[in-house]
Amino acid sequence: MFSRRVAVTALGSIPVAASVSAAAVAATPTAARTNRHMAGNLDLAGLAVVDSHMHPIGRKLISQAYSGLMADFVKTLVPPGEYAGKPELLVHVRAGVNDLVMAAPRRTGYFNYIARNYGVPPTIEGFDSIVSRHIGSDAEFQSYVKAVLDRERIATVVLQAAEPAPSPPATLIPPDRYVWTTVVSEMTRLRWITAQGLTSLADILAAIDQIMESAIERGARGFKNMSAYYRTLGLTRPTASEAEAALKRVLKVAPQVDPAATPGPMDQNPAFADQADSAALTTLEDFLFRHIYVKAGQLSRPIIIHSAVALHPGLRADYNDPRPLYNIFTDPEIQRAGTLFVIIHAGYPSTELVAAFISQFPNVYTDVSFYSKYPGTLLQVYRDLLALGPSDRIMHGSDSNSVPEEIGYCAWNSRAVLAKVLTEYLEFGWTQSDIDTMAEDILHRTARTVFGINA
Repeated sequence: MFSRRVAVTALGSIPVAASVSAAAVAATPTAARTNRHMAGNLDLAGLAVVDSHMHPIGRKLISQAYSGLMADFVKTLVPPGEYAGKPELLVHVRAGVNDLVMAAPRRTGYFNYIARNYGVPPTIEGFDSIVSRHIGSDAEFQSYVKAVLDRERIATVVLQAAEPAPSPPATLIPPDRYVWTTVVSEMTRLRWITAQGLTSLADILAAIDQIMESAIERGARGFKNMSAYYRTLGLTRPTASEAEAALKRVLKVAPQVDPAATPGPMDQNPAFADQADSAALTTLEDFLFRHIYVKAGQLSRPIIIHSAVALHPGLRADYNDPRPLYNIFTDPEIQRAGTLFVIIHAGYPSTELVAAFISQFPNVYTDVSFYSKYPGTLLQVYRDLLALGPSDRIMHGSDSNSVPEEIGYCAWNSRAVLAKVLTEYLEFGWTQSDIDTMAEDILHRTARTVFGINA
């Protein structure tokens, strides 16, 4: 298991002037202080950040990134196939999706952040004019990534591999600035089982173990469950014999898979005509997920669970409901394995429940990724989490997935919002030392502990 407390590096440490009254400083803003993220005597701009969750970024303009996002949303909202009225439906949905993306609060804050940093108009054209200077080659792009990380004092990012493979992701992030995790939920899916030619439960479990062990050997720091895109998070506790029987049943009715298709981790499960077949698939998945959770604990790596609803129309509230996780956290076999769980995205909009979880279970953590793009929501999220949960169970994250600037924008937001929330705690009677600890936990120390980051 990783160390419970990783030493703070010089990058992540800042002295506090003890001679100045924290309450007085907090209550008397100056022109200089209004442009800094202060919590009493603590200037959060001087603290290192570890981004606990992000996706691969690419050499693309922000306009290209948004176009891809919109196309993905349209694909989700418009039923596939050819049918009467589809062209008109596409026009209608594209217009609606464009409005959702371009009128979102995060777009306003994001473009203004770019305008402040580079002196360009807060428009998509202004944003593109900055990014276009840095995507001519891999070397230019890597330098650009490093410049963004350095500007916002982001020491390390935790990068989720794009594909469910036991190998480090291909990335132009400087190698000393990231660690990586991989998707593990794919190995519970019927399509993966059939593609691997596996026909017995023992062979499936052996393949899962081998892949997870190989991932650890190659440096993986955690395993992500993305099943909330296509099923609920709760698990039953089937026996091995029940799982074997379920496997035999679903293999008989497994749908044909297009060999030219590229399945994604967000794709829905196959629809069976017989509800008993669907139930059998759930039984099999439940057994495999419990095995993976136990294995992760034995390998001293956390399980990262997506639980949140916003923006993406494919995310259903019932699938992302974190309440069923209680039975997982209290599962005796999983508890004995010592598995750590990270509920990413704070379980929004059920953040209060996630705050309760991190107050109840010492092996449960959370992050604010994705919602760090929305400062208004982030304010609510940080208040809810800190109202009940220990700060050493909470992490900053971005969930960035387009261009490097998003990593920086989310770090800037996190510092600004956290400074506001922590200043409230000074008014509640917390000391400056308490505030310092909370800030360092959230911005970098908790993530260093969970993901074994020493840099």
